[in-house]
Amino acid sequence: MLDRTDDRGGHVDMEAGSPAAPGPAPTLLVIDDDTVHRMILCKVGARAGYEAVGAASYEEAVRLLDGRSYAVITLDLTLGEHGGAEVLHAIAAMDLKTPIIIVSGSNETIRRETAAMANLLSLNVVQTLPKPVDLAHLRRLLAELQQRKAIGLAPLGWHVA
Repeated sequence: MLDRTDDRGGHVDMEAGSPAAPGPAPTLLVIDDDTVHRMILCKVGARAGYEAVGAASYEEAVRLLDGRSYAVITLDLTLGEHGGAEVLHAIAAMDLKTPIIIVSGSNETIRRETAAMANLLSLNVVQTLPKPVDLAHLRRLLAELQQRKAIGLAPLGWHVA
């Protein structure tokens, strides 16, 4: 996408031909108990245009979810004492429809079954990704979610990568 400054100092989206509306960056909540992985995912989110916030535990994730809304959530399924499935139940209890990307070292069957359970709870799991995560793929997925929201489209349905 070509982005140029117009004569008035505003940005023009060359594909749409209209000034781009500056606004706050969409927020990404990264829920992962591994500090290094959480930091990497936050950095990928920032590069995709998100304000990234990390949560290291179930309790921290629930506290952050209760305090503000997020454009996207990434969720690890193993969080120490509490698992990602418990986070999904908490998200369902809050009636949040935030797109969720499961990023987990769990095997494909567990990721798929967890995503199916989440969708039965009316949650919006858009994709499951194995660890180690393909960072370029995740960045493209985050950008696609942002673009779809910007034009009023719902995220695509979930699938296992």
